[in-house]
Amino acid sequence: MNYKKLFLLILLFIPMFGIGQSLNVLYSFRTYHSTQGNYAEINTSIESNSAVISYNKGKYSQKLELTTIICNIDTPDSAIYVDKRVIKTPEVDDTTKLKNTSILDLQRMALDNGNYVVYFELRDLNSSNQPIQYRDAISMNYDNKELSVADIMLIDSYKKTVKENVYSKAGYDMQPYLFDVIGADNNILNYYTEVYNADKSFGKDEYYALVTVVEDISSNKKVDSIQSIKRIKASEITSYIGSLDISSLAEGSYYLSVEVRNANNILYAYNRYPFYKQSYKKNDINNVDIPSDAFVHFIPDSNLTNSMYYTIPIASEAQKDFIRRNAKTATPEQKRYFLYQIFKEYNPINPNRAWNEYYSAVKYVNSHYKTQIKGGYETDMGRVYLQYGAPDYVIDEKFGASSGLQQRTNIDKNLNPYAPDVDADGVNYYPYQIWIYNTTPFGEANRKFVFYAKQSNLVEYFLLHSTAKGEIQDIYWERTLSRNSLEEGVEGKAGKQFRVGHE
Repeated sequence: MNYKKLFLLILLFIPMFGIGQSLNVLYSFRTYHSTQGNYAEINTSIESNSAVISYNKGKYSQKLELTTIICNIDTPDSAIYVDKRVIKTPEVDDTTKLKNTSILDLQRMALDNGNYVVYFELRDLNSSNQPIQYRDAISMNYDNKELSVADIMLIDSYKKTVKENVYSKAGYDMQPYLFDVIGADNNILNYYTEVYNADKSFGKDEYYALVTVVEDISSNKKVDSIQSIKRIKASEITSYIGSLDISSLAEGSYYLSVEVRNANNILYAYNRYPFYKQSYKKNDINNVDIPSDAFVHFIPDSNLTNSMYYTIPIASEAQKDFIRRNAKTATPEQKRYFLYQIFKEYNPINPNRAWNEYYSAVKYVNSHYKTQIKGGYETDMGRVYLQYGAPDYVIDEKFGASSGLQQRTNIDKNLNPYAPDVDADGVNYYPYQIWIYNTTPFGEANRKFVFYAKQSNLVEYFLLHSTAKGEIQDIYWERTLSRNSLEEGVEGKAGKQFRVGHE
């Protein structure tokens, strides 16, 4: 399934070369499964005000050309899908009819399971500007027997289908909501998803629970006041349209999470969609009774502000907002309330222990990862350490960073047959480290992080790529790491280390 972290549904405000205006484009990917196979959808929305209007024989219109190319990630030079289409607006006699609207396009294509690179080119045919060019990735992973939840689609509006069209699903015409920012006055979240192979997991016509919740994107904690639970009869494919009232959300970043659970509330499958909720509600701290032996009473007033900043790596969006606005101006009592609240959430029974363990980790990262201008907790390595804990295994290539590609074995070639051999002398890596976690605090297994010292001075390592949910992902991270000496899709020594998990 195609998972995208927050704001990866990208609004492109890309300046063009030459004269004329810039195209403002929004697009999103979603993947689905059917009895006929897997398919992906690409929704594209172009802001009409950003496209040039042409005049011909008393009529006004806009015309754009969209080219889409999809390649397997292992063979980025061989296209498996190519589409070039002209997107036109209706011809009208008044230009105001073409303004303040969106020019929409939807593509749907069949894809086998696998990882793909998608190349876009969008050209305004009425402009001399250079076209927009962009690249992204799609992952497809549906099993014909495995229980799974399709990518979630936010819905702007929907109605009963009268005549079948490209926007028809499950008997409804659905207009997708492509933004991942929900406005302050938009408090109903409509969504669509599908559940596959529930009959194989629970038995045909047996019941399971489809649970929809909202989770804080930083802490992964559920918002208890917002949820939907539906009793669903198991079948091969179930289509579902739902809605949630999110008016109680404070401003911040969240996941919309759709879960499949059995009668004992055991989680079987899920999918999540990230969004940012704008709100007039700014989450200030709520006073709570603090025991006399609580850790906050033993933090000197002079250390309270720094202690608040130290919590940023684990704080929710609302808590981060409070830190940004109040860390320097809040009273010592308010700061103690804030700190106690955070660690009571992490360990309601023993918040003192939660603070002591976390503060010990803060002292470690401030000692090992600090720079001249940053505390260790502010660096990428420090942030990951504080969120995920110490890695189970570290590959450190500080001084062997130019060793390039190792000789490929027959086993390696069988496991990764499409990665070509490259002359090792042509590869020059930045210093890097690979951190490997057997399990994470968020329930994921075998997650990896690549950090690199992009100034080659070993002072600070930046996160380049990770397989953990919600972290930065770059399918061609090794090209960047190799100072562009490795071609896209070519695996070198670092790539092999990342894939295999050891030297």
